[in-house]
Amino acid sequence: MSIRLRLALAFAAAAALLFALGGWLFSGALAAAQLGAIDSQLTAQLAQAARYLPGNGTGLQPATAATPAPGEYIVQVADSAGQVRGASPDAGTMPLLTAAELGQARQAQVWATRAIDGESTRLTAAPLAGHPGLVAAAAVSLEAYNATQSQVLRELAIGGGVFAAIAGLGAYWLARAALSPVERLRRQVAAISGRGDAGGVEVPRTRDEVAALAATMNDLLSRLQRAIERERAFADDASHELRSPLAVLRAELELAGRPGRSPAELAAAVRDCAEEAERLSRITDDLLVLARGDAGQLDLRLTETDVRQLFSRSADQAAARLAAAQVTCRLDVPAGTRACVDPDRIRQAIDNLLGNALRFAPAGSVIVIAARDDGPDLAIEVRDAGPGFPADFLPHAFERFRRPDAGRSRDSGGAGLGLAIVAAIAAAHGGTATAGNGPAGGAVVSLRLPGAAGQDHRR
Repeated sequence: MSIRLRLALAFAAAAALLFALGGWLFSGALAAAQLGAIDSQLTAQLAQAARYLPGNGTGLQPATAATPAPGEYIVQVADSAGQVRGASPDAGTMPLLTAAELGQARQAQVWATRAIDGESTRLTAAPLAGHPGLVAAAAVSLEAYNATQSQVLRELAIGGGVFAAIAGLGAYWLARAALSPVERLRRQVAAISGRGDAGGVEVPRTRDEVAALAATMNDLLSRLQRAIERERAFADDASHELRSPLAVLRAELELAGRPGRSPAELAAAVRDCAEEAERLSRITDDLLVLARGDAGQLDLRLTETDVRQLFSRSADQAAARLAAAQVTCRLDVPAGTRACVDPDRIRQAIDNLLGNALRFAPAGSVIVIAARDDGPDLAIEVRDAGPGFPADFLPHAFERFRRPDAGRSRDSGGAGLGLAIVAAIAAAHGGTATAGNGPAGGAVVSLRLPGAAGQDHRR
């Protein structure tokens, strides 16, 4: 069921309920007013009942005259035994009061509504003033009252139905008018999905919620398009990076399979294949880390960790490469610095940054790995004395498969995933990674891990 129809039915039901409540109050007030007028007339008739006693110019009327006209008031005067002592024309000689009503009426005025001769009748009785022992009773048929009530209820039912129908149709029209811009947006989005382009939807000039929705939708479409483009570029880059080692492996295996190869040549081919297999394994592991980071599933095992000792292990592992490049590594971490981090992931990030710095640091320079407590946060920096990041590379430093000009480094380096993994690890810790150049030159990569320093967040 559409929203328009649901709103129309809801408005119609609400209108019918309100009209029914108003009609009930109106009919109740009308009935009370009619009964009040009838009771006032009956009380006035009681005050004149004495004129129907014998000796006052009237007396009992013959029984054949006891057929009052509609709306005509009839009056009787009865004694304590219930005998009619006087009556108005058409009142008849049959007592209007029952024995119980007569007993109550001898004490005070009583009211009753009951059927007399098969007709609904309003009746009142009270002691007759100036005539001890006599009771006056007055009655009138409620035929006109009941007819009026029936007519009012019938007209209210008809009017209520018409009112509810008009309210429902009006609500449907208003809902249709209000939702037409949303339907237009839906059609435009459907057309965009069908075309598969990066177009947007038209933003109305009304400056209302629909215009805000259209603007938000355009922003969402733009972000989705950028994400799709990044995924396509990522897939292209990943396939390119994986194609190269696979091609080398294929070539080496084909050469190794040719007849006449010497044992030395075969051994060299095996070494090259092992290196390319290691490269493939490294790339696939990096891609897996990034994929888990994107899905928010990069698991962390947070523990209280000695930061200086952790970084010292990274420097010791890279000692051979540092010596080959004639570069030294210095730790600038105060003794006793501890943080609640995942030591394996932070070690992975430092290893990537250290390897990145090694590719650019000139011989005889120093790579500095620094860390310090910055309030409740842990701040980490890796600095080198190389040429630094190119200005046009800095905005894209943490993008996947992004690498600076290969001519600035000692070798072609890795697949361009190292800094992207560093950013993913920082994000998994709830922190950030930034890249820049030092005042005296050289690249500086910083990590800030909020709430890690000096606190235990084991989970």
